Amino acid sequence: MIITLFVLEVVLAVAVVAAIILQTGYSAGISGAFGGGGGGPSTYGGKKQGVDQLLEKVSLYLAIALGIVTLLLAHYWR
Repeated sequence: MIITLFVLEVVLAVAVVAAIILQTGYSAGISGAFGGGGGGPSTYGGKKQGVDQLLEKVSLYLAIALGIVTLLLAHYWR
């Protein structure tokens, strides 16, 4: 049981990282924090569409599953 949970933990962690990295960024990044980047109001007010919306939901559900598996792993680890 422990090995199954551990493997599932690793797979879910990699999947969460991949889902987050694949999302499109809407901010100007570090340059936007210091006033650079040249982004106007439309840069920050963009609406997520299509794949980005799907990836946001997938990453949320994967993160919830990762949390549940982590709690189960902590419970059964002895």
